[in-house]
Amino acid sequence: MSDRLSDTQNIVEGKPRSFVTVRVKLSGFLSRMVPESKFEVEVNPGSTVADLIGLLTGRLGDDFRKAIVDREGRLHGGIMVVLNRRLIPPRQIAEIAMNHKSDLSIIPAANGG
Repeated sequence: MSDRLSDTQNIVEGKPRSFVTVRVKLSGFLSRMVPESKFEVEVNPGSTVADLIGLLTGRLGDDFRKAIVDREGRLHGGIMVVLNRRLIPPRQIAEIAMNHKSDLSIIPAANGG
C-alpha cells in the first residue's frame, strides 16, 4: 500500500496539516483497472465517503469513473461501498465521514451467468 492520492497541501499557513489516511481496496474488475488494487489515500479530516469517491474517480481515470458512477456522480446500482466492514447505503455516502486508518472497499456486484 504505497500509493498516496491527495488533493491537499502538506503545509497550511506555515503549520503541518493533519490528514486522515484511508486504506482503499478495489475488488473484481475494478482491481484490474488500476496498477494496484490496494493503496492508501490521504484526505482532509471530515472528508466523507463521497469525497473520497470523487477524488478516486478524478485520479484513476475516465474508465474507472464510468465503471462506478453515473454522469451526476451517483454510484451505479451494482457498486457496493464498505467502510470498516459496514455496507454503506448509496444515499448515505455523502453523510459518513472517515476516520484515520479507515478501511474502504469498493466492490462491484457479481455478474450472474
